[in-house]
Amino acid sequence: MQLSRKFRFLASSVLACQLLVPIGVNAEEQRDYIAPSWVVQADYVALGDSLAHGMNEVGMIGLGYTDFVAQALQQDGLITSYIKGFANSGYTTSDVLKDIQNNVEKSVVGFGYPSEKVKIHTSIKEAEIITLTVGANDLIPILEESQTTGINAAMMLKASQGAIKNIAAILEEIKKLNPNAQIYVMGYYNSFPYYSEDVQQQFKMLLKVMNATIKTTVEKAGAVFVPTYDIVEKDVPSYLPNPDNIHLSEAGYLAVANEAFLPAIKASTLWDVSKTVQANMKNNTTVKISWQEARDNVGVTNYNVYVNGKLTFTQNAETTAITLNNLTENTAYTVAIKAVDAAGNESVQSPSVTFNTGRALSFTDIENHWAKDYILKAAEEGIMKGYADGTFRPEQNVTRAQAAAMLVRSLGLTTKEQAPFTDIASYDVGTQSEIAAAYAYGLIKGTDGKFNPGQPVTRAQLALMINRAYEYQETQPYAVKGKAPFSDIASYDEETKHAITMLYELDIVRGNEREFSPEFPTKRSHAAKIFVNFSSLLKK
Repeated sequence: MQLSRKFRFLASSVLACQLLVPIGVNAEEQRDYIAPSWVVQADYVALGDSLAHGMNEVGMIGLGYTDFVAQALQQDGLITSYIKGFANSGYTTSDVLKDIQNNVEKSVVGFGYPSEKVKIHTSIKEAEIITLTVGANDLIPILEESQTTGINAAMMLKASQGAIKNIAAILEEIKKLNPNAQIYVMGYYNSFPYYSEDVQQQFKMLLKVMNATIKTTVEKAGAVFVPTYDIVEKDVPSYLPNPDNIHLSEAGYLAVANEAFLPAIKASTLWDVSKTVQANMKNNTTVKISWQEARDNVGVTNYNVYVNGKLTFTQNAETTAITLNNLTENTAYTVAIKAVDAAGNESVQSPSVTFNTGRALSFTDIENHWAKDYILKAAEEGIMKGYADGTFRPEQNVTRAQAAAMLVRSLGLTTKEQAPFTDIASYDVGTQSEIAAAYAYGLIKGTDGKFNPGQPVTRAQLALMINRAYEYQETQPYAVKGKAPFSDIASYDEETKHAITMLYELDIVRGNEREFSPEFPTKRSHAAKIFVNFSSLLKK
């Protein structure tokens, strides 16, 4: 359903471009204006109340923050559809929750949908991005009354608790329908800046507590809290010009879109192309550059390869790798790839990789580090990588996704299968493929259909992964010779104790003062030592 709808929209976009060609122009002269791309082209659904609907300071529906977000994302080629038909002025948290529970059907307001009406479940299931703005209408009646009676703390507490409970329920319903959707929830701003000072003080205290509680609720549900208080506060006359209306002006909505939502949304891993290009050092002057295929509405014809900003090679679209020879030793290189279609459209994104030839792989933050030699070796063998700023960050924790990727690189494993985990869709295609390979070869396992890729990998978990990798490589279980001398592993299951013992007996790890610290996160420096030792063992 999702792919077919996106295809129809893409086809309609091409048709629209063709209809712009003046009558009499030959068919051969009609141009394809859509450039190739590596990024995910997402669907965006806006849920909520009048702020998501776009009501302005004079009570008219105009351009709201959701419209500005959609326009910016569409201009950057990041979304193919947008709908705010499920956002309604006057909606409370209960209204939004009921709409989802009842799977309401409403008219499409936005772009990219092939039909005039759509059900909310369908839109949520197909969305990669969802914004939610709701809760103000749960509190406004009490706050308006407070001008004459003062804030009724008991009523406000009850209303705010109810709103937060409903927001948690809304997020739960969305996650049931679409576990991989990236949800952004708007925080509250001071919508009554013209009230008396005593009411202001009480309201600001309430807002602080409300925003903190909502932030906790939102993040617990795996969504992103988007604060707006400070943005609106810095220019109240421009952003909230009508003392009798709580709604933002167009300038206010634009500020919320540009300064709050767009930075948060654009930071999504949906559009992370940092791992699209890979560099594999063959020796001090030779490197193999490989990249993922780009997408295009018609088809990619070739790739332009830029070395340090200069177009150096043009490769046929069927080739997604190139070997660079005779490079200068101890020199930094940046290789960028651009995809080109038959019409000459060149991709907007230029995914790139930066590397250093020879021992110049030395990173800026490891000179006096105990693991320097291990780190350099791990980098030279392509097992681990540094960061774009030239650092390695040896004390940073390794995530479960990173550990799986390192293990797969160590063994040179690949697969065309997909992993069954529901929580890895936000990762780039390369990382998903590495996790899938680790799963396919039995190196990793999940829990309840999840891999928890962003969690730090513990030393015990990494020991299990390496034990399974060893047994895969050797095609037989490792026979331990005795007990590892660690005093802190007795409570672990037999498989984990066996794995830790294997690492000790093969001299991959030694521990510290008779302790293995199995529950501790694995630092990048320790991971470098473990993987280098493991790689050396496999080569014997």
